[in-house]
Amino acid sequence: METKQQKRQKIWTAIGVAIAVVLLLYWLTLAIWIDDDTQAATPPPIENVQNAKIS
Repeated sequence: METKQQKRQKIWTAIGVAIAVVLLLYWLTLAIWIDDDTQAATPPPIENVQNAKIS
C-alpha cells in the first residue's frame, strides 16, 4: 500500500507533466500564430563559425 508521501509525489508529478504539456501546446500555437518558420532555428553555415574570432 502506498504511503501518503508517495501519493502526494504522484499527484505533483502529474500536475507538473500537465503544466509542461499545456506550455508546449501554448508555445506551438504561438509559433503557428506568428507564422514562425524553421529557418530561425538553423545554425549558421560552418565557414562563418570557423572564421569567427574567439576572444
